[in-house]
Order: sequence, then structure tokens, then C-alpha cells
Amino acid sequence: MAAGIHTLGVASLRAGYQAGRISVAAAVDHYLARIERFDPTLKAFTFVDPEGARTTARISAERFESGTARPLEGVPIAIKANIDVAGWPVTGGIAAWRDRRPTTDAQAVRLLKDAGAIPLGLTNMHEGALGATTDNPFYGQTQNPHRSGFTPGGSSGGSAAAVAAGLCAAALGSDTLGSIRIPAGWCGISGLKPAPGRVPNGGLIHLVERWDVIGPLARSVEDCAALFAVLSAPREARPAQRIAAWSGRPQIETDHAVDAAVRLSARLLEGLGLRVDEPRLRIDFERVRLAGFMEASAEARTRFGAAATAAPQGFSPAFRTYLDFAAGIEPATRAQGQKAIEAAATELRAQLQLADAILIPVTPGPAFAHGTHGPVTLADFTALANFAGLPALALPAGWTSHGLPVGVQLIGRAGEDESLLALGAKLESALNAWQPPVDYR
Repeated sequence: MAAGIHTLGVASLRAGYQAGRISVAAAVDHYLARIERFDPTLKAFTFVDPEGARTTARISAERFESGTARPLEGVPIAIKANIDVAGWPVTGGIAAWRDRRPTTDAQAVRLLKDAGAIPLGLTNMHEGALGATTDNPFYGQTQNPHRSGFTPGGSSGGSAAAVAAGLCAAALGSDTLGSIRIPAGWCGISGLKPAPGRVPNGGLIHLVERWDVIGPLARSVEDCAALFAVLSAPREARPAQRIAAWSGRPQIETDHAVDAAVRLSARLLEGLGLRVDEPRLRIDFERVRLAGFMEASAEARTRFGAAATAAPQGFSPAFRTYLDFAAGIEPATRAQGQKAIEAAATELRAQLQLADAILIPVTPGPAFAHGTHGPVTLADFTALANFAGLPALALPAGWTSHGLPVGVQLIGRAGEDESLLALGAKLESALNAWQPPVDYR
């Protein structure tokens, strides 16, 4: 069984512990061995704590023996490097903060630990969470497990790569404009951006606080739901009846594989008995895109500007360019952008008065090579849920002709994360699109 531990979902892993087929120590050692073997080239982790993980594994084993096992007992997880873990070097991907070691856990981390999860280490991320490639000049260039030399997405790229490659059972990420869902889509896994307020954000190094959320990444929607059930107070799921499915717009050019994945998902949802219509989203994506970039840059300057001035060598030239750009934004221009963002958010929320969920791409296309420029439309589909304060779920839905994963996204009603996860689990089962990366099996 040890050889296949990294293929097991959360429920299967716990069942193996409960039945005595797997020991917690063996599972932790298995994951640590895979990190040691694969991460020198994958570069998903910035810090690993083998001693701490093995110590916690012994406590979990005692829990199973005494019949007091908790919901995530013995589940090895990873934490994005902008979410506080006591005593660990939580840097936010910023070199100037290499020596930052918080004294307390983030609230979300504490919830997972209290449920029995075993943190293995911290995952790499795009510098300051302001970007989507996880090509970090200080902590390494994380690779896409499905294609070396390609980006895993970001900013939670290390978390997605670690999950997809089987270096942990699940992970925490954070999402400002798509930072959980973009890497989930490009690494062929599932990722939930919860609705604001559902998961506590205390202990997160913020980028844009009103948009930032902490959420799970895992190899299945079921596993995301298992983590979310611990991270948030439970609410009853409401069965979905009507879906609005994106059918393409000339404003955003999408890859053929992306279009095919959305069409297939719509047909499958119809086959499950749901009514599928087309959303009528009157959104100026170009205007909203620029407004979102201005807002993120302005917030980054507020949070990091003083530190970058005091220690410029601790920030990359690219990051400092964003801060310089923000310094030139006129207040009136920013205010106009904020109005455009709110108008888009209002439009999306209005659509969800007519449908239980919106089916839309995660990104316009698949992952691209490191060192090349992705499309400016990269976060157009994901940012909308952040602007509107809605839960959104990415899940694997297909493959390009070149063997890269393609995901779809479901956006749900405010606060109805459980309903969204239930719908996503049904679609995931019908799609059956998850495949482990060939080089990490």
C-alpha cells in the first residue's frame, strides 16, 4: 500500500488508517520521501519540517489507537507561504521577509491542525501574491507537474504543484483575483475560493484584504469539501436546478480545448437534470481588467511600499515596477475603476438571481512556458467572483492536444459554498477528468 499512498483521497487515507492498512507514520514518511525526490526540480516547497511532521504523526497514531481520531486525522497537507504557521519562515514570497517567523498560527491553519491535519511545509508562491506564474526570483521557479518548463499558475502555484504531483494530500492557498483557481486549473486539480467570511483570514499576508480569501486545493472536489468542512461553520447545501453556461464572447479569445471543456460540462449538467441557459453578462472586460490591476497594484504599494523603499534589494525589479505604477495612479482614475468593478460585481450577482450557478472557464487557455508572456485576459474569468464576493470552484475538465490540463469554473451564490461543492462533485464525477502527472505517478 505504501507505494500508492499519494494517490489516495482524504477519505480513503483515513479509512486506511482506521482499518490498520496504513500507518500515519508510513504516510508521512511516504510524502516526505516524495518531496525529497521530486522537489529539487519541481520547486513547490520553500520550507519542509520533517521532524515536526513525524512528531505530529505519532500523536495522530495515538488518536487512532484510542478511538479519538478527528476529521482530518493524519492527513498530510501543505501551506502557502503567505499563511502564518508558528515558527516557520512565512515570507509571502518576499526576500525582504526571509527572517519573518510568526509566533502564532493563522486561524485557518489552527483549524486544520485541531482537526488532525499534519502540515509538512510551506509552498512557493508568486512574489507578494501579485502575479500568476510562481516564477519567484528569490525562492525558485515552480514547475507545472504536467510539463516541466511551464508555469503551474499562481499565485498559489506551489500549493497546486505539490498537490498535483502527490507531494501532499491537500494544501491551503489564498485567492485575490484567481490565485487558487488559476493554478488548480493549470495543474489539473480542484480548488475552492470560498465566499468572503466563510474561512477566517487572520494570519494571512494580504494583498487586497476585501478580496483575499484562504481556501483549499486538492485532487478532488470531495477532498476540498473535507477541508472546507473544518475551515468553516457548516451550512446546508441546496440542490442546484438551473445553470448559466458561458458560450464565448468576442472580448475574450479562448482556446479550443477550453471551449470544448465548457460545452462538455454544460451537456453533462443537462444530463444530470439541470436546466442550462446562457448568462447575459454585460461586462466591459477590458475596463474591469485594468481597474482590477490598478486596485491590486495600489493596495500592494500601501502594504509593501515602505519596506521596498527601505530595502529595495528585498524586492524584485518587476515587483518594484508595480509599486511605481501604483504611485502614478490618479485618485479620480482609481475611483472610476472602482465603479467599474462594482458594476461588474452587480451584474454577476444579478445573473445569480436567475441561476443557481454560472459555468465559465477558469482561464482563456492552458499553462504557458516560463519566460513567455501569458494573455492579458488571464484572470478575466476568475477575478469576477472576487469582485462580487461569491464562492467559486475550479475543477479539471479536459486536456489540450499537447497534454496540458484544462479546467472549468463554477461560480455560486453568496455564502452557498456547500451547494457549490455539491454541484461540483456531481460534475467532477461525470467528467472523470483527473489524471496524475506522468512523471510523478
